[in-house]
Amino acid sequence: MLQRTRGVANRAALITNFSRRAQNSASRDHKLTHRMFSTTTTASVSSVSSASSASSASSSAAPTADHILERNKRLQSETDAAIARLAALPQKTITLDELVKFPRDLETKERNEILIANAQDTLEQIKIGLAHRLNALRNLQYLVVLNPHIAQIYQLYYCSFLIISSFKPPQTVEENLHFVERLKDLVQTHSNTIPVLSRGFSECQNLMPLSQINTLLNSHLNARMGTRLLAEHHIALTNPIADNFIGAVQLDFSPGKMLHECSQFAGEICNLYFGVRPEVQIDVGEDVTLPFVPDHVQYIFQELLKNSFRAHAESSNGNDPIIATISKTEDGVMIRLRDIGGGIKPENENKIFEFSFTTFQDEGQGDGFATLNNFHGGSSIAGMGYGLPLSRAYAEFFGGNLKLQSYFGLGTDVYISLKAPKVSL
Repeated sequence: MLQRTRGVANRAALITNFSRRAQNSASRDHKLTHRMFSTTTTASVSSVSSASSASSASSSAAPTADHILERNKRLQSETDAAIARLAALPQKTITLDELVKFPRDLETKERNEILIANAQDTLEQIKIGLAHRLNALRNLQYLVVLNPHIAQIYQLYYCSFLIISSFKPPQTVEENLHFVERLKDLVQTHSNTIPVLSRGFSECQNLMPLSQINTLLNSHLNARMGTRLLAEHHIALTNPIADNFIGAVQLDFSPGKMLHECSQFAGEICNLYFGVRPEVQIDVGEDVTLPFVPDHVQYIFQELLKNSFRAHAESSNGNDPIIATISKTEDGVMIRLRDIGGGIKPENENKIFEFSFTTFQDEGQGDGFATLNNFHGGSSIAGMGYGLPLSRAYAEFFGGNLKLQSYFGLGTDVYISLKAPKVSL
């Protein structure tokens, strides 16, 4: 048992050391992580264990190389133990009902008390989420973890875990404001992890089956969505977006308005590449609203419209509109998007929700189309990148779904179901 424990520790140390070297090649993430670290002292980072902080303080008067090496080994050992302990805890399921329970119209003192309590819960849940991701990466085959892209992601999560673990649960308004600033850095630092991780797995296809890669990516995407939402929700609770928001949830979210906004954006890009500008026409449900997280639906609509607009542009129906139907259901809203862009080839239908590793481009290239199915990638249309699987993950996050029915030679219908909160607002 002792030898096995030492083996796990040595493996974690090797992964960490290699991933640190790999991360140096990603200057932007490195600079962001460095900025996050610069706000904490060595003692605060070491506060994963209070004993380590005390020991570090006592030896800081005249540190030697041996002292520094010993301290770093102790810190890594304590951090690894903390990761193992937190990864063994269940991750909390995030629901819209939980997100909108934050009461409005409270006196300042009561509001601050509830806000600080939410900060403490957010801190704990993010630590657990990061620990789960680190544990999942550590359990990959050793050669897979040594891939520089996957190692870079590992180090990014490891650094984030150290920083988040350096925070004691906020007890005052000022401590919460400091915590919120670090959450903003965390969100920004992790904004580019999906294409980097996917590129890493694309280079490891000979080391693991595609089904396992898809399972791992799905798990990572869902966990990432949850962690990001927790952070953005608390940021928005502390700094409200508008009167019609509770945190990240817009109380009167309009799928129709969002469709028009996404249509305008996608139409401009489509016109740039293909010289045509398809439009979206809403035949029913323009005025339907529900409480929801706008960012989730925006992503879904942009991905679907990108595919439909391109399909129209490459067919003889470039100027025909995509027809949207929005209707209330017993527990939320159903949206149907119908295009006449020719549909999906039968041999590709069983692949539309799989992750593709053949249509990558550099992840730093500009607008939102550069990160997912883009107008250049010949096989990226209709789900042959990872826009569709990620869109489905967003739709299912709060219990909804995304289903697709294609009629090859004619067009495609996509059905998006969004579940509203059960509590009355």
